[in-house]
Amino acid sequence: MTSISKELERILEDYAPIVKEGHQVLIGLLDGTIHLEKGQEGEAPVQIRVSPLDERLEITVDTLFQGM
Repeated sequence: MTSISKELERILEDYAPIVKEGHQVLIGLLDGTIHLEKGQEGEAPVQIRVSPLDERLEITVDTLFQGM
């Protein structure tokens, strides 16, 4: 059996109910993102995708889209 980190366990405990309802969750980390989505029939209930960051910008979403 593979063990998972306490941090991943906490994320799954907190967000699995939301994901199982059909909502997607995107969590930003220091060096990448974790995308949680509902699994299809025959898959795990929560699918986890990890993507590394290509670039890190020190601005907010509000600043990026200001005036739109």
